Amino acid sequence: MTKKKKKAPHRRTELDRIVKQLRTVLRRRTSDVVKAGNLLIKARKLFANKHGEWLAWLAENFDLSYQTALNYISAAEYVERKSQTIGHFANLSPSVLYRLAKGVFDEREEAAILAEARERRIDEDAMWAIREKLEPADDDDADDAADDQEGGDGGDAEEAPDPEIEAILAAGADPAVPPTADPPPPTDFALQDFDKAIDALNRLKTKLPAQFAKTTHSAEVLESVEAFIHAVMKVLRDALLAARTDS
Repeated sequence: MTKKKKKAPHRRTELDRIVKQLRTVLRRRTSDVVKAGNLLIKARKLFANKHGEWLAWLAENFDLSYQTALNYISAAEYVERKSQTIGHFANLSPSVLYRLAKGVFDEREEAAILAEARERRIDEDAMWAIREKLEPADDDDADDAADDQEGGDGGDAEEAPDPEIEAILAAGADPAVPPTADPPPPTDFALQDFDKAIDALNRLKTKLPAQFAKTTHSAEVLESVEAFIHAVMKVLRDALLAARTDS
C-alpha cells in the first residue's frame, strides 16, 4: 500500500500565511468600500441641494462609475444604521454588503447572514447558501407525503370498470384509433424570458430614470443589454422587410 505524501512543513506554513494575508486583503477591501462611502457622503453634504454640482464634482474626482459611488454610499449608510448589530462587517464581501443595503433580503435572512459573518467571510456563494437553507420545504414534497399517507397499507382501491371499455371488449372488434397528432414544437424558454423582460421594461418606462440609479447592475451591463436589444430589433426589421419583399 502506498502512503500519501505529507505536505512539507515549510509549504504548509507558507500556505497558511498566504490564506491569512488573503483574508486580510479581502476584509480590507470591504472596509475601504465603507470608508470611501463615508467620504462621498461628506462630500455630497457640502454641496447641499446642488445635485448638479455634486455630480460634476464626482465625475471629475471619482474614477469609477456613478453606480459604484452609489453602492459605496449605500454600503456606508447601511453599516452606520446597523452599527449595533452588524458585527464584523468586513467579513461581508462588497457585493453581499450592497445587496444587504438594497434590502434584497427579509429580516430573517438578513439576521442569518449577519450572524454567519461574525464567524467567517460571506461571499456571494455563502450568501445564497444561507438563504437557501431558510427557504420552506417544497410544496410538491409535502403533497407526495400526504398522498402516501392517504394510500395506507391497503394499497389502491380497485376502480369500477369503464362501461365504454367493457362494450368494446364485448364486441370483439378493435377500437378505431384516432390519427396521431403532430407533436407540439419544443418550448422556447429563452424567448419566454425575453418577452417577460421586455414586458417589465415596457411597464417601467413611464418611471423617472433616476428611480433606478441604485440598481446593482453596472453601466457596462446596461450598455450590453441595450446593444443586445438593438441587435434583436435589427433582426426583427430585416425579417419584416423580407416578408414584405416576398409578398
